[in-house]
Amino acid sequence: MKIKDKNLEELKDIAKEIRELLIDVVSKNGGHLASNLGVVELTIALHYIFNSPEDIMLWDVGHQAYVHKILTGREERFPTIRKKGGLTPFTNPNESIHDGFISGHAGNTLSAALGIHEAKKNNKVIAIIGDAALANGESLEAINNISEKDKNLIIVLNDNEHSIGENVGALSKYMSKIMGKKSYNDFKNEVELLVRKVIFGNSVADFIKRLEHTVKYFFNPGNFFEELGIHYIGPVDGHNLKELISTFEDVKDMEGPVIVHIKTEKGKGYKFAEQNREKFHGISPFDIKTGETCKKNESYSQLFGNKLVELGEKNSEIIAITAGMIKGTGLDKFFEKYPKRSYDVGIAEMHAVTFAGGLAIKGKKPVVAIYSTFLQRAYDQLIHDIALQNLPVLFILDRAGIVGEDGPTHNGIFDIAYLQSIPNIRIMAPFSKEDLEKSLEFAVNDKSGPIAIRIPRDSSFCLNVGFEYGKWQEIKKGNEYLVIAVGSMLKELLIIEKELNKNNVYPTIVGVNFINPLDEKYILENFVKYEKIFILEEGILHGGFSSKILEFLNDKNINKIIHRIGIEGFVEHGKRDEILTDLGLKGKKLVDRLLKK
Repeated sequence: MKIKDKNLEELKDIAKEIRELLIDVVSKNGGHLASNLGVVELTIALHYIFNSPEDIMLWDVGHQAYVHKILTGREERFPTIRKKGGLTPFTNPNESIHDGFISGHAGNTLSAALGIHEAKKNNKVIAIIGDAALANGESLEAINNISEKDKNLIIVLNDNEHSIGENVGALSKYMSKIMGKKSYNDFKNEVELLVRKVIFGNSVADFIKRLEHTVKYFFNPGNFFEELGIHYIGPVDGHNLKELISTFEDVKDMEGPVIVHIKTEKGKGYKFAEQNREKFHGISPFDIKTGETCKKNESYSQLFGNKLVELGEKNSEIIAITAGMIKGTGLDKFFEKYPKRSYDVGIAEMHAVTFAGGLAIKGKKPVVAIYSTFLQRAYDQLIHDIALQNLPVLFILDRAGIVGEDGPTHNGIFDIAYLQSIPNIRIMAPFSKEDLEKSLEFAVNDKSGPIAIRIPRDSSFCLNVGFEYGKWQEIKKGNEYLVIAVGSMLKELLIIEKELNKNNVYPTIVGVNFINPLDEKYILENFVKYEKIFILEEGILHGGFSSKILEFLNDKNINKIIHRIGIEGFVEHGKRDEILTDLGLKGKKLVDRLLKK
């Protein structure tokens, strides 16, 4: 979509058209609606002033880059976003040269922007980051490094949650405006240079600079950045195209790092998203007229949240912790009922883990609910602060396995591999509604060390069988086939059981709810009995559960061929069922893989 030759009124019409397109497509495909509705004018202004891809734009947490995609030659394909084979839900350089860096996890953009700037000093580098992501540890580390005068980076702070206070009064607005003008900054630098050349010049120049800083400090929320050597401009109305264009025109040729503070409204232009920003942050398909999503069976996240509320009534030591994902992890009801025992630490996974350790060492029972993919960010804390001290922290790994439409940045496929190598951490993978409830009852009352419970992004599945610590559950006894299904894979195996029976295959089916420790007794007593053994896992094979089985068999000098069915690399986006099918973990492809060996 070309916008360079448009006048202001035409740009406003384009903004309206883009909002309509966003609402239409996301209502069908699901996705991140509220944040994208909030950056329509901001994105138009950026592309109007700067020249992508020569000027490199980096979007922190690329879910707010839908408008950027539309404006960079992907408008016709936009209805395919989040669909298998369609546009990716986040920024990805493999999809377009206009995407400067991959971004799905918050906080990486400023570091990447600095690296790109250093590699290509003649290019403008613009990093767009949200107020929540700015508080992320990596972002603050990057700011510390950026704050050198020769780094001509432009940081656009998209403030849609009012995390940074508003300026006060007309004088403040005037100061922000004039200090952002190229003419003002040129004049200020020239005056300072001239004053320093005259008698007492240095002291007078320093006084002028201190006076300017004092006035700005009193009126301006950007003093934090100014103290770090990053020029601050704003706040700017993020829905006023004229003001945005004027601001970026002034900023374009400024020297030194600059941060432009933009105030936006999540959900702008769609009343249901304006009224319920959290719901429409990341939403499944919905009815445009009512804003209501399609009813689904209870998810494992909801099941966990409801059960934790129940357990919280019995155990006052339970403390709930999440890193900016209250509703996504199912903790909303616990937060409502027990606000004094609930902590949302923001996008700060490392802090969340060590904070939980501090609670645990003094007798509390912290429950850290976090997406599997985000726990990767706190690996050192898991080892050093939790496992080494063997602290009884419970980790709920939401979206473990294939996440679906959010794609490779959000798939939780590495947790088994990275957790089972750490001493003292036990890993559970409940395979049904009842099994999850029993697992939670056990885990919240356990004080012997850390536990991680994997829960998939799926609707719950009912199967009430026994539960015993460290023991696998033999669901059905069969003939020469032994099929071991880890957690969520048991449901997929039971769905295709009749198809296997039609081919005269009646396998022994085992549900694995304890990944670590292994059920060594079952392995030693049963593996030798079967001609064919299969292991199904919704995780990376290298270093995964089946790898651990092979290590155990090797150490026990048991020579047995194990057929492993799992994930072998990064997995692209699409519906969860589509991806599982492609991986041979669901439906006819799973039947074929079990029969052909």
